[in-house]
Amino acid sequence: MIYEKAGSTETTGPAEASPGLDEPSGRVRIRRKRRRSWLKRHKSLSILLLVAVVLLAIIAGWLWWLNHQLDDVRRFDTELGEHRPAQGEGTDILLMGVDDLDGSRDVGDSVYDMLDSGSWEPGVARSDTLMVLHIESDHRAAQLISIPRDSWVDIPGHGKSKINAAFSWGGPSLTARTVEKNLDLRIDHMMIVDFDGFKDVTEAIGGVNVFVPATVTDPRSGTTDWERGFHHIEGDDALHYVRTRYSLPGGDFDRINRQQNFLRTVLDKLTSRGVLLNPLRVTRLADTLGRLVMVDEGLTNEKLRGLALDSRHLRSGSMRFLTAPNSGSGMIGEASVVHLDIGRTKKMFDAMELGQFESWYAKHEVGELPPTTQVN
Repeated sequence: MIYEKAGSTETTGPAEASPGLDEPSGRVRIRRKRRRSWLKRHKSLSILLLVAVVLLAIIAGWLWWLNHQLDDVRRFDTELGEHRPAQGEGTDILLMGVDDLDGSRDVGDSVYDMLDSGSWEPGVARSDTLMVLHIESDHRAAQLISIPRDSWVDIPGHGKSKINAAFSWGGPSLTARTVEKNLDLRIDHMMIVDFDGFKDVTEAIGGVNVFVPATVTDPRSGTTDWERGFHHIEGDDALHYVRTRYSLPGGDFDRINRQQNFLRTVLDKLTSRGVLLNPLRVTRLADTLGRLVMVDEGLTNEKLRGLALDSRHLRSGSMRFLTAPNSGSGMIGEASVVHLDIGRTKKMFDAMELGQFESWYAKHEVGELPPTTQVN
């Protein structure tokens, strides 16, 4: 048998052959020596590979947990009837911010309990915030349109009233039918947002900065409501910011601007590297999802993931924040209402549905959210 030793070649007879080299255990010992030798020569690379494997396992588990959080998002049935508007381009999501009337119970739980049981109790909850989020078909741009809560419209089965009465009387389905009937816009999905949950969102992302251009005083108490200047808000302060109305010169219209400005600022913060690359903040944010929103059953986990992935390039700079065309406030009987310009609003939504919003926008005036430093 011939074997190599210290760089030389020697010959030996069968009686001198090394024991066990032709046996399986001998080959195993050789392989182990080779692995130990490779590990010694590539110690740094070996450690990096080990760390990478551990990190991949941790990240896989974290992503699985985030995905699992979608199962906690509460869902509800919808009944929008027949003879609905035609399907357009892009995706239209009706956003409804809910509030209770007397603060006696958790409005999110109350609304979900009623939706889950199929027995809606009029007057328990109201929607003081109503918006349509239109995401264009290429997911590169979007429009967020606020519909003033006092807009005087026809509510199916109830006659004329303020649009926020639709939610109080019949929940999200009646609200969506009201929007579809009056504005000829097909609603693809619905999302109920408990504005109390924004306290948790702002805390999860470390708060946001807003600018108040002039000191405002609450006329009911005579006390200063907001000082001029920058404010870092989260928790209850954030909730107070989006709910302020009486001390603002434009009343409800200024409150709409505040709500949109807040959402614009949150969007900027959410898409910043400081949040997206911070696992702790993303984890806290995902943990609040189930408490913050309810969605229609058609908006499945798969669709939510797809919508988030497809819209990952959206930034506040690629969104327009608008208010539905109207001719201002007025009185109908003893009710203070907003006179929605149904014709112009329909044309605006038509342009969106045809993928022609920017060309329409260039030729028509529409109420738009001012720059951050000019929002009352």
